[in-house]
Amino acid sequence: MSEPRERFDRLRAALSASDRELATALEARARAVREIAALRAEAPGAYFQIPTTDDVLAEVRALRREQGALALPDEAIEPIFREILGACATLVAPLRIAIPGPDRSLALVVAREMFGSLAQIVAVTTVVDALLAVERQEATAAVLPLETTSDGAISASLFALAHGNARIVAERTVSNAYHLYSRTGNLGDIEKIYASPTALAACARTLERELPNAAVMEVRSASVAAQLAVGDHGSAAIGTSSEEAEGLRVARAHIEEDATLQTRFVVAGRDAPRRTGADRTFLALLLSEAPGSLYAALAPFAERGINLTRLESRQAPGASFEQMFFVELDGHASDRAVLTALDEVRMKSRHLKVLGSYPRPPRA
Repeated sequence: MSEPRERFDRLRAALSASDRELATALEARARAVREIAALRAEAPGAYFQIPTTDDVLAEVRALRREQGALALPDEAIEPIFREILGACATLVAPLRIAIPGPDRSLALVVAREMFGSLAQIVAVTTVVDALLAVERQEATAAVLPLETTSDGAISASLFALAHGNARIVAERTVSNAYHLYSRTGNLGDIEKIYASPTALAACARTLERELPNAAVMEVRSASVAAQLAVGDHGSAAIGTSSEEAEGLRVARAHIEEDATLQTRFVVAGRDAPRRTGADRTFLALLLSEAPGSLYAALAPFAERGINLTRLESRQAPGASFEQMFFVELDGHASDRAVLTALDEVRMKSRHLKVLGSYPRPPRA
């Protein structure tokens, strides 16, 4: 037998062995999760915490740093583990993720990336409805748009968080990427295009340039556009990668006019994440109208060397030009410095609410 063939046979045997080990490890993890769930049922008064997604990912990242040069890129690891962890979580209780409309396509992408393909997506009308679903335990978590690079922070999400009881537990920023989908995947077949108002606004110039004769039909959401396109050979839909599962093929990728546009989403849930040492805290503040009240409220952070990464105000709904301030800072609400600063800020404010303390995404 030639040397290349012998090497191939050895490598093929190594692949088979790795696949068997991986399958065995996945089954072992699933069984352990089920046993923890059983322990919870046997002793409801005890506290048996299954490692969170953030805990597991932190351990995996630390292990990979110790291992040195690796063949599998870092960006491929997190989606794999999120899918595994999401599948294991469904063994304990179904994952129901609420996303608000009307155009839910990007939120759906984030929900799938964060919770895996087995999570049940619950489409609701508004961000308030999404948070209420979490508070009423009708949903495990909610995925909300918080800000865009084009229009800034989304006031509806800010105020819904400020007045609700669900807390921010994670965040993710995604590109506002839109693709053109059709049954055939052939641009030449497209005579009609369905899209949501948001998608049309982002892609109008590309459509005018590349498909000037196609009729453009505005619909409520990307999912409606996909449903209509599936039933018509000559139709297409504008959507995100989530539409590939609808029986459509990509006819033209990235038809958005500005490829730099991004949307930052937050995940809201009921359980506060533990501190990791690299966290972010989000606050809502109401202050008096006395001169220097904002300076006085923020001074405790500066005195303790706490980095404020964001400060902006919004007119509070129903109030006569009253401003609510939203503050982001580095650190967890349970960190001693942050905790003592919050106590002092609370005394200098009419109202302070921690909207969430959660692991900070890695800086680019």
